[in-house]
Amino acid sequence: MSSLPPPLPPLSSVPPAAPPLASSAPAAKKSLSGVAIGLIGVVTCVVLFGMLVLGALIWLMAIGWSLFADQARSALQADAVVQEHIGQIRDMRVDLYRTSLTPGSDEFVFDVEGDRGTGRVHATWISDGAEREILSTGVLTLRDGTEYTLPAEADVDADESDMETDADSQTDIKTESAESLEQ
Repeated sequence: MSSLPPPLPPLSSVPPAAPPLASSAPAAKKSLSGVAIGLIGVVTCVVLFGMLVLGALIWLMAIGWSLFADQARSALQADAVVQEHIGQIRDMRVDLYRTSLTPGSDEFVFDVEGDRGTGRVHATWISDGAEREILSTGVLTLRDGTEYTLPAEADVDADESDMETDADSQTDIKTESAESLEQ
Protein backbone atom coordinates (compact mmCIF):
# COMPACT_ATOMS: atom_id res chain seq x y z
CA MET A 1 0.00 0.00 0.00
CA SER A 2 1.14 3.38 -0.81
CA SER A 3 0.89 6.39 1.43
CA LEU A 4 -0.22 8.71 -1.38
CA PRO A 5 -3.79 10.03 -1.49
CA PRO A 6 -6.15 8.84 -4.22
CA PRO A 7 -5.99 10.70 -7.55
CA LEU A 8 -8.32 13.63 -8.26
CA PRO A 9 -11.21 13.20 -10.71
CA PRO A 10 -10.66 14.68 -14.20
CA LEU A 11 -11.76 18.26 -14.86
CA SER A 12 -14.95 18.67 -16.80
CA SER A 13 -14.70 20.03 -20.30
CA VAL A 14 -17.97 22.00 -19.94
CA PRO A 15 -17.39 25.80 -19.78
CA PRO A 16 -18.73 27.64 -16.76
CA ALA A 17 -22.31 28.85 -17.01
CA ALA A 18 -21.73 32.51 -16.08
CA PRO A 19 -18.91 34.57 -17.57
CA PRO A 20 -16.98 36.87 -15.20
CA LEU A 21 -18.63 40.23 -14.54
CA ALA A 22 -15.60 42.30 -15.48
CA SER A 23 -15.46 41.02 -19.02
CA SER A 24 -19.23 41.23 -19.62
CA ALA A 25 -19.63 45.00 -19.02
CA PRO A 26 -17.19 47.40 -20.66
CA ALA A 27 -15.60 49.80 -18.18
CA ALA A 28 -17.10 53.24 -18.49
CA LYS A 29 -14.47 55.96 -18.29
CA LYS A 30 -15.55 59.17 -16.65
CA SER A 31 -13.51 62.17 -17.62
CA LEU A 32 -12.81 64.87 -15.07
CA SER A 33 -14.66 68.10 -15.65
CA GLY A 34 -12.86 71.39 -16.05
CA VAL A 35 -14.02 72.53 -12.60
CA ALA A 36 -12.53 69.45 -10.91
CA ILE A 37 -9.22 69.91 -12.72
CA GLY A 38 -9.20 73.59 -11.76
CA LEU A 39 -9.86 72.78 -8.08
CA ILE A 40 -7.08 70.20 -8.06
CA GLY A 41 -4.71 72.79 -9.55
CA VAL A 42 -5.70 75.46 -7.01
CA VAL A 43 -5.32 73.06 -4.07
CA THR A 44 -1.91 71.95 -5.37
CA CYS A 45 -0.76 75.57 -5.70
CA VAL A 46 -1.97 76.43 -2.18
CA VAL A 47 -0.19 73.40 -0.69
CA LEU A 48 3.05 74.21 -2.54
CA PHE A 49 2.88 77.86 -1.49
CA GLY A 50 2.26 76.83 2.13
CA MET A 51 5.26 74.50 2.03
CA LEU A 52 7.41 77.29 0.57
CA VAL A 53 6.35 79.74 3.29
CA LEU A 54 6.93 77.15 6.02
CA GLY A 55 10.39 76.37 4.64
CA ALA A 56 11.29 80.06 4.53
CA LEU A 57 10.14 80.56 8.13
CA ILE A 58 12.16 77.59 9.33
CA TRP A 59 15.22 78.87 7.46
CA LEU A 60 14.86 82.38 8.96
CA MET A 61 14.42 80.96 12.46
CA ALA A 62 17.52 78.80 12.06
CA ILE A 63 19.60 81.78 10.88
CA GLY A 64 18.31 84.01 13.68
CA TRP A 65 18.83 81.33 16.31
CA SER A 66 22.40 80.69 15.20
CA LEU A 67 23.16 84.44 15.41
CA PHE A 68 21.76 84.58 18.95
CA ALA A 69 23.67 81.46 19.99
CA ASP A 70 26.94 82.88 18.63
CA GLN A 71 26.42 86.15 20.51
CA ALA A 72 25.52 84.29 23.72
CA ARG A 73 28.60 82.10 23.32
CA SER A 74 30.82 85.18 22.98
CA ALA A 75 29.30 86.73 26.10
CA LEU A 76 29.76 83.52 28.08
CA GLN A 77 33.31 83.07 26.83
CA ALA A 78 34.18 86.56 28.06
CA ASP A 79 32.93 85.80 31.60
CA ALA A 80 35.69 85.09 34.16
CA VAL A 81 33.74 82.33 35.95
CA VAL A 82 33.16 80.47 32.69
CA GLN A 83 36.80 80.87 31.71
CA GLU A 84 37.91 79.49 35.08
CA HIS A 85 35.60 76.45 35.29
CA ILE A 86 34.68 75.65 31.66
CA GLY A 87 37.66 77.09 29.80
CA GLN A 88 37.46 77.52 26.04
CA ILE A 89 33.90 76.57 25.04
CA ARG A 90 34.01 73.73 22.51
CA ASP A 91 30.31 72.88 22.38
CA MET A 92 27.25 74.87 23.42
CA ARG A 93 23.71 73.60 22.88
CA VAL A 94 20.42 75.10 23.95
CA ASP A 95 18.31 72.90 26.22
CA LEU A 96 14.90 73.57 24.67
CA TYR A 97 12.98 71.65 27.33
CA ARG A 98 14.48 73.53 30.28
CA THR A 99 14.30 76.82 28.38
CA SER A 100 10.57 76.27 27.83
CA LEU A 101 10.12 75.79 31.60
CA THR A 102 11.72 79.15 32.48
CA PRO A 103 9.29 81.91 33.46
CA GLY A 104 10.89 84.76 31.49
CA SER A 105 11.06 85.18 27.75
CA ASP A 106 14.70 86.32 27.92
CA GLU A 107 15.87 83.32 29.96
CA PHE A 108 17.70 80.51 28.20
CA VAL A 109 19.37 77.30 29.33
CA PHE A 110 22.53 76.13 27.57
CA ASP A 111 24.59 72.99 28.05
CA VAL A 112 28.23 74.01 27.69
CA GLU A 113 31.32 71.89 27.30
CA GLY A 114 34.84 73.23 27.42
CA ASP A 115 38.41 72.10 27.77
CA ARG A 116 38.27 72.41 31.60
CA GLY A 117 34.80 71.05 32.33
CA THR A 118 31.12 70.84 31.47
CA GLY A 119 28.04 72.43 32.94
CA ARG A 120 24.69 74.07 32.41
CA VAL A 121 24.10 77.81 32.17
CA HIS A 122 20.69 79.21 33.10
CA ALA A 123 20.86 82.91 32.25
CA THR A 124 18.89 86.01 31.36
CA TRP A 125 20.06 87.84 28.26
CA ILE A 126 19.59 91.46 27.25
CA SER A 127 19.94 92.50 23.62
CA ASP A 128 22.30 95.39 22.98
CA GLY A 129 21.39 96.07 19.40
CA ALA A 130 21.53 93.49 16.66
CA GLU A 131 25.17 92.51 17.18
CA ARG A 132 25.48 91.85 20.90
CA GLU A 133 23.81 89.93 23.71
CA ILE A 134 24.63 90.87 27.31
CA LEU A 135 24.62 88.30 30.09
CA SER A 136 22.39 89.96 32.69
CA THR A 137 22.07 87.35 35.44
CA GLY A 138 22.62 83.66 35.51
CA VAL A 139 23.89 80.55 37.19
CA LEU A 140 26.57 78.15 36.00
CA THR A 141 25.96 74.65 37.38
CA LEU A 142 28.89 72.31 36.92
CA ARG A 143 28.47 68.58 36.44
CA ASP A 144 29.34 67.94 40.12
CA GLY A 145 26.48 70.23 41.22
CA THR A 146 28.58 73.26 42.17
CA GLU A 147 26.82 76.52 41.29
CA TYR A 148 28.43 79.85 40.42
CA THR A 149 26.71 83.18 39.90
CA LEU A 150 27.06 84.80 36.50
CA PRO A 151 28.28 87.27 35.47
CA ALA A 152 31.47 87.38 37.52
CA GLU A 153 31.68 90.29 39.98
CA ALA A 154 34.58 91.86 38.08
CA ASP A 155 32.48 91.83 34.91
CA VAL A 156 29.54 93.49 36.70
CA ASP A 157 31.79 96.25 38.07
CA ALA A 158 33.31 96.81 34.62
CA ASP A 159 29.87 96.98 32.98
CA GLU A 160 28.62 99.46 35.60
CA SER A 161 31.69 101.67 35.12
CA ASP A 162 31.16 101.51 31.34
CA MET A 163 27.55 102.60 31.80
CA GLU A 164 28.59 105.44 34.13
CA THR A 165 31.24 106.56 31.62
CA ASP A 166 28.66 106.48 28.82
CA ALA A 167 26.22 108.51 30.95
CA ASP A 168 28.94 111.05 31.83
CA SER A 169 29.96 111.43 28.20
CA GLN A 170 26.33 111.94 27.18
CA THR A 171 25.99 114.62 29.89
CA ASP A 172 29.19 116.30 28.70
CA ILE A 173 27.93 116.33 25.12
CA LYS A 174 24.63 117.84 26.18
CA THR A 175 26.40 120.44 28.31
CA GLU A 176 28.76 121.40 25.50
CA SER A 177 25.83 121.72 23.13
CA ALA A 178 23.95 123.92 25.56
CA GLU A 179 27.01 126.13 26.11
CA SER A 180 27.57 126.51 22.37
CA LEU A 181 23.95 127.54 21.91
CA GLU A 182 24.23 130.19 24.65
CA GLN A 183 27.20 131.85 22.93
